[in-house]
Amino acid sequence: MNDYNNHIIELSLPDYGILIESRRKRLAETTSPHSHSTPSILFVVYGQGTLEFEDKKYDIESDSIIILPKNKNHKLLDKPRKQMTIFSVYFDLEKTGLNKYIIDYLLNSDEPFALPLYHSENIKSHLRQMLFEQNTKPPGYKLSIAQNLSLAVLQIYRAKLSKGQQNISQNKPASKERIKSVLDFISQNCHKPYNLADAARLAKVSQRQFTNLCRQLTNESFIKFLNSVRCKKAAQLLKQTEMEIAAIAFEAGYEDLSTFYRAFKKIYKTSPKNFKELF
Repeated sequence: MNDYNNHIIELSLPDYGILIESRRKRLAETTSPHSHSTPSILFVVYGQGTLEFEDKKYDIESDSIIILPKNKNHKLLDKPRKQMTIFSVYFDLEKTGLNKYIIDYLLNSDEPFALPLYHSENIKSHLRQMLFEQNTKPPGYKLSIAQNLSLAVLQIYRAKLSKGQQNISQNKPASKERIKSVLDFISQNCHKPYNLADAARLAKVSQRQFTNLCRQLTNESFIKFLNSVRCKKAAQLLKQTEMEIAAIAFEAGYEDLSTFYRAFKKIYKTSPKNFKELF
């Protein structure tokens, strides 16, 4: 049985009630059983390791989320040559104004879980922004940190609802499954400037492998797939809103209007302007 004492790490939070840290080297006091004086969210960015509670032990790896209530004894250990980089967020629920129902739901289980790609990328973005705001303190940084935490918590909540409680020691998805996940993610985020290199990086495969498997899954090259989802979004906006065509092009992910016109006409056999006039 693990020798769990009750070593509590007392955290001094700023007046707005949120502290975020990014750490690769584990502090000596965190490699032995300990707890935090506030609730915390741990996001594993890189590496592999184990999480231990009094009578439980979990394997953890990149894109894993750990939600810890305050005063919950635990221990984090890195696997040899697989040292973890972890975002740690400590917060005061009353000061942050986070939704209590969502926080209670997340704190209800000790079990860590792996995030789907869509949620992982968004959460990572929010945490990085929080760290930037905390370190540089531009005007309005407290509000930005609180808002980014709220959005990150919402993504974690949605991920947990969609996956259920899942042990993260399951086998990693195969390359084809990862690429399908990336394509789904990009479909929902086609307004962002993703290219083939970005897509391959997210799927953790080479650009050539991504291209080949993308054709198997969609019968299209990645560029054709991306134009298809962007123009489909543009067509919906043309039919359903009174937005200017330039604004629609931008929202669909095109920064150059002529590129948008060419892609749209190739797919719908007419210009965006003529398409809009039909509805």
